Amino acid sequence: MGTPEFALPGLESIYKNFDLVHCYTQPSRPSGRGQKISHTPVKNFCIKKNINVSTPVNFKKNEELQKLNKMNCDVIVVAAYGIILPKEVLNIPKYGAINIHASLLPFWRGAAPIQRALLAGDKKTGITIMQMEEKLDSGNIILQKEIEISEENTAQEIHDKLALLGGDLINNALKELERNKKIKSVSQNEEKATYAKKIRPEETKIDWNKSGIEILRQIKAIGGWFKLGNERIKIFDAKISNIENKSSGIIIDKNFSISCGNNDAINPKILQKSGGTKMDIHEFLRGFEFKINQKVN
Repeated sequence: MGTPEFALPGLESIYKNFDLVHCYTQPSRPSGRGQKISHTPVKNFCIKKNINVSTPVNFKKNEELQKLNKMNCDVIVVAAYGIILPKEVLNIPKYGAINIHASLLPFWRGAAPIQRALLAGDKKTGITIMQMEEKLDSGNIILQKEIEISEENTAQEIHDKLALLGGDLINNALKELERNKKIKSVSQNEEKATYAKKIRPEETKIDWNKSGIEILRQIKAIGGWFKLGNERIKIFDAKISNIENKSSGIIIDKNFSISCGNNDAINPKILQKSGGTKMDIHEFLRGFEFKINQKVN
């Protein structure tokens, strides 16, 4: 049971190494300007590999539970499915449901663990394979492996590393289950639990009064946008430099560097104008008009 790109390495590992009975993913929905119906990455994989796939909105209907029951599966593997599984679903498989979670639980339970780890300036994160229970990401830990986070890493880079690591670890966990017919696990330390709330749209607007490191973490974790006149501009990657005391939110040079708090400046590397494509700073500045000392907001 999974939906986005993050779920694919785990799904591919299961498809290659185990008896994959069925897949579940979120329903296909309209997307983009033309509102064309778009399948999830997991559904596209299933179509390509001719895997049986279901797309229920939820599991409230009794027929969905009956259908799942008839599959007689040993275990359910969940990776960023995005649909809450009720106790009735978790209790169906012989060995329960196992989750591939993108944090070192009990830290960053919830919807946005990668982004919250970067925003907090964490030096490490990882994958946890855990036994699922009704409470959010609180089940026993089966396997866990960490990776380092550097200041240069973007959320996408960490996402890609963790997705691959998740594929490796779920393979190890299922092999162990296959050999021993039981799952070894340890409980989480509830006192250390932290929560990764879903990213709110208002969090992505840049507050130029913040320090350079805070803004850079935001850019790398969730992106950051601002307005120059009527033009909305998004920054996807940047560097920091030190400057002499200057008001925040001012374009300070011909390279489109912008002053912020703590005597820092943000030097954009990858940007995007509204309705445009991502560009590196050199391409972006070709034909783009602005004035030094101009205020952004």
